[in-house]
Amino acid sequence: MNDEIKTIKNNSMETEQQQKTDAIVAQEPQNYVMLRVQAETQAFELIQRQAMMLSKSTLAPKDFAGNVANCAIALNVAKRTRLDPLMVTQNLAIIHGRPSWSATALIGMINASGKFSPLRFVMDDDDAPSSCYAVAKDKDSGEELKGEKITLEMAKKEGWSTKNGSKWLTMPGQMLRYRAASFWSRAYASDMSLGMYTQDEVRDFAEPPRNVTPAKVNPFIEEPVEVLEIEAETVQPVEVEIVQEVPAKKVKTTTETLNDAFEAMAKEAAQ
Repeated sequence: MNDEIKTIKNNSMETEQQQKTDAIVAQEPQNYVMLRVQAETQAFELIQRQAMMLSKSTLAPKDFAGNVANCAIALNVAKRTRLDPLMVTQNLAIIHGRPSWSATALIGMINASGKFSPLRFVMDDDDAPSSCYAVAKDKDSGEELKGEKITLEMAKKEGWSTKNGSKWLTMPGQMLRYRAASFWSRAYASDMSLGMYTQDEVRDFAEPPRNVTPAKVNPFIEEPVEVLEIEAETVQPVEVEIVQEVPAKKVKTTTETLNDAFEAMAKEAAQ
């Protein structure tokens, strides 16, 4: 009898222990989620305070001065690329609504990464270059990484050199280097540039936004009406042949015919 009581007590204790264990295991995911939400909230509050401070700095460029949201995005980019936030804001520009790197900063990031040898630019002619490509070596494998060749003919066909104020016409050598570095970075080091274009590329690729706001009309000012001048067509003379109309022969009616017959009979009786 005592053994049965002890067995029942042991089973009861084991059941209670199992229930507590199950409750703890079920509660762990909830605690993990709560801790993660709390950590993300604290990180968001921290980056918001940092962005507020950065936006008030006189060193911040115009795209970030007084703009907390843009500064928060710049801080996020700095965290992902492991760069200094001030360096990011100084070399990140927003053109036509798209963030873009300066070409010099992109070259500097590649050279300072330690993954590759410094970028070299191979040109067909040092005095009057018409093509260029970037090349570097992977330090781990020793493989030579050659980028896309950029030519002035490509710049003309793509419309880069035909835009107003294009630097392709005044400094083609420098633009060839910048574009070759950008193409090379997207091919072999896209984790550094985060896939973003350079400022020169955005200006060459993207079209500026059009102003579709209708013009304001003043009802008290009569706007001039545009008069369209219509050029009169020259009419060529046409020769017309005049045909003389022949009068139609008059046809007598039945009454007129009977009257004529009576008159004739009356003249014969009178004779």
